[in-house]
Amino acid sequence: MVRKIIGYYSDNGHSITEADQLVVEISRNEVICLVKGNASQEIEGFEVFRFDQEGNDWNDVFYAMRTASELLDKSYRNAHCYYNFEEAVLIPGKRFTAVAAEDYLNLMFGESTRHDVKYDPINADTHIVNAYRVKRSIHELMGRHFLLYKPHHSYSGIVHDILTRGELDAHFVKVVFYNKHIIAAVVKDRQLQLIQSFSFETKEDVLYHLTNIKEQFELDGAHSHLEISGMFDNGSTLHKQLQSRFGLITFDTMNMDGVFKAATNQPLHYFTPFYKLVV
Repeated sequence: MVRKIIGYYSDNGHSITEADQLVVEISRNEVICLVKGNASQEIEGFEVFRFDQEGNDWNDVFYAMRTASELLDKSYRNAHCYYNFEEAVLIPGKRFTAVAAEDYLNLMFGESTRHDVKYDPINADTHIVNAYRVKRSIHELMGRHFLLYKPHHSYSGIVHDILTRGELDAHFVKVVFYNKHIIAAVVKDRQLQLIQSFSFETKEDVLYHLTNIKEQFELDGAHSHLEISGMFDNGSTLHKQLQSRFGLITFDTMNMDGVFKAATNQPLHYFTPFYKLVV
């Protein structure tokens, strides 16, 4: 069953057209949609859909979303899709080849004939290529509905955002919260150590994953910096438990425009990961 849990739309009279920009982020049980107005240069619509992927066909999921959506039922000349799946590996640019990328993915996640392999170059201080694979059925589905759409992977934007910052604490952990998974990136002395997705059912699962990361990479508890964004409740029990493990906890927020200005029922860090997807 597909449920639209959030729907924010502009009330300024703007009519969404094919000249506007559509951004979609797809994960295993959640799809986020944003539209940036070509004329206004602001976010004119934002939707979040959740569903139980077990037993569901992606064609059925997408049909249900298009039926309930005020954004996906239109055509766009400028459409981007960010795939938020764990089947990705970052490769130093000097070691990257198409064959090597496929070999790495097969080694880490098993061989598959039902996936397409894609690549995102990440031009930070050190050139990195994010090689990832997507189920062919999803890729073809997006291509049928949004001609010439541009594929990306969610890891790519996160890594680029971190590594291009002017200042960064020596022991830095970035965590993006979604409904049933987190993405954690670890940077130690400005060197990327890890970016990985971790599924969770309870907040105790999240605490376990982040505590394990802290110990595995020998992060200094008193001087480590944990930056949080996404669907996280500040002031929660988990927040307090993390404060006892990391020296500094901050929330990644931005001055947002459009429909997010009126979204006062949620803190800004809730929307930051999705706002940053807009090209």
